[in-house]
Amino acid sequence: MPLEKRRYTQKDIATRAELSVATVSMALKNHPSLPEKTILRVKQIAKELGYKPDPVLSALVAHRNRKRVRSNFSVIGLVSNWSQPEDWAQLQSAQEVIEGAKTRAMELGYTLQHIRVKTDAPESVRLSAILKNRGIRGLILAPFKYHQDSIDLECEDFSVVTIEKPTLYPNFHHIIQNQFDDLLLCWEKLRERGYTSVGLVVMSDLADRCHHQWEAAHNYAISQIEPTPEPIPILTLGESSQTNSIRHWLRKHKPQAVISRCDQFFEAAKQENLRIPEDIGYVSLNISDDRRGTSGIYQNRNVMGSIAIDALNSLLLRNQRGEQSVATGTLVDGSWHEGDTLPTRR
Repeated sequence: MPLEKRRYTQKDIATRAELSVATVSMALKNHPSLPEKTILRVKQIAKELGYKPDPVLSALVAHRNRKRVRSNFSVIGLVSNWSQPEDWAQLQSAQEVIEGAKTRAMELGYTLQHIRVKTDAPESVRLSAILKNRGIRGLILAPFKYHQDSIDLECEDFSVVTIEKPTLYPNFHHIIQNQFDDLLLCWEKLRERGYTSVGLVVMSDLADRCHHQWEAAHNYAISQIEPTPEPIPILTLGESSQTNSIRHWLRKHKPQAVISRCDQFFEAAKQENLRIPEDIGYVSLNISDDRRGTSGIYQNRNVMGSIAIDALNSLLLRNQRGEQSVATGTLVDGSWHEGDTLPTRR
């Protein structure tokens, strides 16, 4: 009968490293109070010994430590950089994120504090110090106003999760909307109701923040139609002359329906004497921030907020700070909401 292989413990590592068991335990958890050199040496010895934590003991320790972690760092910061009067928190979809995060944070024993910063303000330099003084070690970065925005933050001192995936902060765990599948769901509903000539109107800043997933899915959906219709060019709007651009595009291409999330679309259609939905169908990519009663995608932003708290809680319990060597993310699917802007074509 073969001998059972010996299971090495943290005490064995401590003996080899000439450190205390407590220090070894902290090193294996990436504790920020230890020098990086010590952490790397302990992990190297653990690897050489073939050390593997006892899963039962680990679960017990994690359970005992949860209250301790929360009592020390019980406040989670939700950081946004939108200024008044275009404050991100005023959007309905943002309020859903905040509510979902706040509810889940309370369930886990945290409180959520919304922190507004300005990317060009001198006080942003002191953001890290302010957060530390408030006892905040866990952060959720809200969607930035522009995808290239950044904030002056010493990220290595904090556990960080982002809503969406900021261009300049790609290596944090991110919670993002499944824009590709959301757009395909829109097309599924359009096809069911007899629409084939469909246009897509997107705002350039939103398209950038979504990494152009809507456009990619739209082109893919059109390619799956047999026979493939002549595609209507995607209309990408900047910050000016939006209504006139939409009017010209509608007049030139005459779509049966439009997929969009643009405040000016309804006004442009009205000026072109197009009635919604009698003359043209409309599908919203985000009904929470669109006109009441529209058909389209409910983005389940409350779920995104809740998942962000769970992800951040996991990082805090593992003392995992700063950027990850391999970025991970969670996709959240939207749901179809039936409104009155997409009837079946006759």
